[in-house]
Amino acid sequence: MKNIVLFLSAACLLSAPIFGQQQENRFAEITDPQLLSINKLPPHASFTSYVDETSALNKDMANGSFYLPLNGTWKFHYTEKFKERPTNFMEPDFNTADWKEIKVPGNWELQGFGDPIYVNVGYEFVSPGFDKYLQEPNPPMVPEAWNPTGTYRRDFDLPANWKGKRIFLSADAVKGAAYFYLNGEFIGMSKAGKVPVQFDITSIVKPGKNTLAVQMHRFSDANYFEGQDFWRLTGFERDVYLYAQPQTRIADFEVQTPLDSSFKNGVFKLDVKVQNNEVKARSISVSYRLIDHAEQTVAHGEKTIKLDKNSSQSVSFAETINDVKAWTAETPNLYTLLISTADETGKIEECIPSRIGFRTVEIKNKQLLVNGQPILVKGVNVHEHDPLTGHYITEETMLKDFELWKKYNVNTVRTCHYPQQKRFYELCDEYGFYVIDEANIETHGMGYSLQAGGSLGNNPLYLPAHLDRLKDMVERDKNHPSIITWSLGNEAGNGYCFYETYLWLKQRDPSRPVQYERAEHEWNTDIVCPMYISPKGIEAYALNPKSHRPLILCEYAHAMGNSLGNFQDYWDIIEKYDLLQGGCIWDWVDQGLEKTNEKGEKFWAYGGDYGDTGTPSDGDFCINGIVYPDRKIKPQTIEMGKVYQNIKFKNFDRTKGTIDVQNEFFFTDLDKYDFAYAVKGNGKVLKTGKFIVSLRPRQKCTVALNGLPNMDKETVDYQIEFEARQKKAEPFLPQGYVVAREQISVKPAVKPVAKPDQGVVAQTDNDDETIFSGKNFSVTFDKNSGLITSYRYKGTEYILDGFGLRPAFWRAPLDNDYGYNSPKLLGKWKEATQQPPVARSFSVDKKENDNVRVVCRYLYPQTRSEWEISYTIFGNGVIKVDNTFEVSDLQAPMIPRVGLRMQLPDSFTRLEYYGRGPWENYIDRRTSCFIGRYEANIADLYEPYVRPQENNHRTDVSWFALTGKKNALLIVADSLLEFNVSNYPLESFDSGERRDDGRQRPENPQQRHNCDPKPAELVDLFIDYRMMGVGGDHSWGAQPHEEYQINLAPGKISYGFSLIPLDKNANFEKAIKQY
Repeated sequence: MKNIVLFLSAACLLSAPIFGQQQENRFAEITDPQLLSINKLPPHASFTSYVDETSALNKDMANGSFYLPLNGTWKFHYTEKFKERPTNFMEPDFNTADWKEIKVPGNWELQGFGDPIYVNVGYEFVSPGFDKYLQEPNPPMVPEAWNPTGTYRRDFDLPANWKGKRIFLSADAVKGAAYFYLNGEFIGMSKAGKVPVQFDITSIVKPGKNTLAVQMHRFSDANYFEGQDFWRLTGFERDVYLYAQPQTRIADFEVQTPLDSSFKNGVFKLDVKVQNNEVKARSISVSYRLIDHAEQTVAHGEKTIKLDKNSSQSVSFAETINDVKAWTAETPNLYTLLISTADETGKIEECIPSRIGFRTVEIKNKQLLVNGQPILVKGVNVHEHDPLTGHYITEETMLKDFELWKKYNVNTVRTCHYPQQKRFYELCDEYGFYVIDEANIETHGMGYSLQAGGSLGNNPLYLPAHLDRLKDMVERDKNHPSIITWSLGNEAGNGYCFYETYLWLKQRDPSRPVQYERAEHEWNTDIVCPMYISPKGIEAYALNPKSHRPLILCEYAHAMGNSLGNFQDYWDIIEKYDLLQGGCIWDWVDQGLEKTNEKGEKFWAYGGDYGDTGTPSDGDFCINGIVYPDRKIKPQTIEMGKVYQNIKFKNFDRTKGTIDVQNEFFFTDLDKYDFAYAVKGNGKVLKTGKFIVSLRPRQKCTVALNGLPNMDKETVDYQIEFEARQKKAEPFLPQGYVVAREQISVKPAVKPVAKPDQGVVAQTDNDDETIFSGKNFSVTFDKNSGLITSYRYKGTEYILDGFGLRPAFWRAPLDNDYGYNSPKLLGKWKEATQQPPVARSFSVDKKENDNVRVVCRYLYPQTRSEWEISYTIFGNGVIKVDNTFEVSDLQAPMIPRVGLRMQLPDSFTRLEYYGRGPWENYIDRRTSCFIGRYEANIADLYEPYVRPQENNHRTDVSWFALTGKKNALLIVADSLLEFNVSNYPLESFDSGERRDDGRQRPENPQQRHNCDPKPAELVDLFIDYRMMGVGGDHSWGAQPHEEYQINLAPGKISYGFSLIPLDKNANFEKAIKQY
């Protein structure tokens, strides 16, 4: 292995004068898998060099370092055709007057140069049947005629005080095969993205004006390694800058900071590599100082070394720090390390600061331990994505992500599937997040076969590329305490290359475990880290006596569209078994790009929204975020935060007035939080109180609550809610912020026997209609359809255009539904829903007390099912609706929903209800939604998923009311029911038989976006017995869990409710108790 790498390095160095200079060799170079880069400096720890300690401590880059940013506006030439690229652009006197401009950092495709392409498994340059693309993957080859090429130029002035320094050019991430030129001279080439590209330009740069030119090709053999599930974009994606150091400089350093066996003391080891580029030997002193949070020096050392000319030498220091403040994600204690060099007179030549943390990571007794504790990974996968700038992420955007992670109890991020920018890790260190750092390796498009032509992971030809990408990550990121696990890559098969990279990394850094998902249960992963295993699947692993490694899901709970069902179920299993230690949700942010349609409406674009016919695409499979592209939260965000919370309230004892509190933190005492409770009756607060909890990590206690009220009224639904709140503000968490909450049902209400008002109901018949009327109301039935076509109370019409209650079995398919082809598998129920309502029978019976009973029956031959609706009409206009639904077909598919649909005029604008809320919830995603009394404008109930689909459902509802200008309609459930109410009809969310998400952009795309549904002049109401769950295991075939399905094959269900017409300002409470 070493011989290959050394041979490759030697070949690159020897051939540097030839490579990159002869334009006729250009395509051969960018498709040569043995040519990884030219003149690129070896990777090293990320750092900034300052002139003295004061500047270093203050991070005064402007005045205390030699740093020249090159971000900003550059001149730019773009061509789609490889052979039309300029070839003499690097010459200092080249005229760029007719060139356009581009922002750096930034992706071409987001600035009008070429098209963004989104694919998941495939490659952006492969599209069978379209000539400009490859017809199939064929590494290392990429298209030659069509290989978009961007050429950059900019001038900069080198400050005079940089004279005599060692000067470097750094581009912290370049996506594309890039050739760099300075003042007309070739300085180097790079192919790999997402890691720094640095060159020593000392011999070429000059005082005053300099011209930097870069030519970048969208496709090279490196693209085969960067087939991640994200937008395929090109350009400078991170900062570009110059920096300078002394001729005798700190080239690299490594700090190791484990704890001793007692986990009380820190073991400090520092290795500093010093490089002497002077033409003579010299002596230099190397020193360090370690400073705690109180700005006290806790360790220091100094050594003097003699360096030969053009040589390097390492200096080592070691110390034990007693009673160290250890680093964890819960307690991100950092120390400031200053590393300095000084000349023979003691004058400091440079000073490098680094923030370090003491912690131990190990796998012991089948568990991943941090500082001896078996942590739980409450994680998300994080892509670099901004809806405006693509893969260029500002610190402002990063901090918004960090804020949301803290607020919603995320403690771990997996850098899918490449290293993040260096600032990201500094922030993880500072604010406290565990990091799974992943190499920029994904060759998913090649499949996983170990045979020739399959996975590159088993092809020795590509071992140097695998090693190069891994080393780039490890050497840059090695000093960050937040990184607790290295990942070899993602979805790139297994085999020879991954066996070798695993062995290299275990030798290079034995202080961290190494994981790799495609190793599955093979030996070259320390953690079993599968993706998308169901709760039952991970439980089976935990119960298998042969399982000997921790299981942490590298990806799970695929959050595509309206998803994240059964997330609580996952964690019920995870918390049950020691061997299971959590996972990282796929993924954090919807990868939608902001786009404007021809009507001027903005929307989130996804795969297939750009390019010509045939452009590769995987549709909206990039829309899997827990948050929207602009970081606005979703109901799923809140559900995740609730499930991930670290304090639990259990076993409320109404008789004793006690609650069990469980501290799920591993390193945090609970005395940093205030605790409160609230007793509610029918949604109204009856009593609030506070209580004190002082509890060590992983402990539980029983707390007595003082001042609890009586909770014994039969007609009252009593709930008690608990909260843990921040006593003091912390980063991203203000004082009083609720970090954990729970609701426990104390005593459900006992529903009294209904006592409807009596009165005379008159009946009038004509050919097609039967009309029932009484004081202030009338109800009209169509005898043929059996529908209520008019329902009037005190002059207000409740039914719009005759659209009265009729059975409904369909919902607008979710992305998860399309994943298992629900329109086809469950299509009979859509057909049944759309079947014109024709009553099999329609009968009218007079009942006692002058009430009237109307019974209608509907048959659905598709599923051999029958629905019977019984309407009991009372003399005050109240209608009691009783439903019985029976399925006789043994082969009938599961049912998306069982309910009744009606439409009201849009004059009804307000919703009030008692049930789970306040945001949408479903039978398998409602842990975060407490029972309560909620109000909303109907117009505000649309949840704008990037691709329109079912949204804004409510469960466990006792009653709800729709209020208009003059009147209200109150619906009171016999038991609990579910509902949807919206100004957007169901059909506006339904994308039909299939999503327009084929593997190639069609000639006439029919993709739908969040701007497409429009509110209609109506209120679409579904009063459901139940809707099936949204699902959440994955989005390509997994159905909702069986317990969240509706299966009646055969079977029968019954449910009922009352329709109660009221004045707008009527007392709902009285009517609720009455019915």
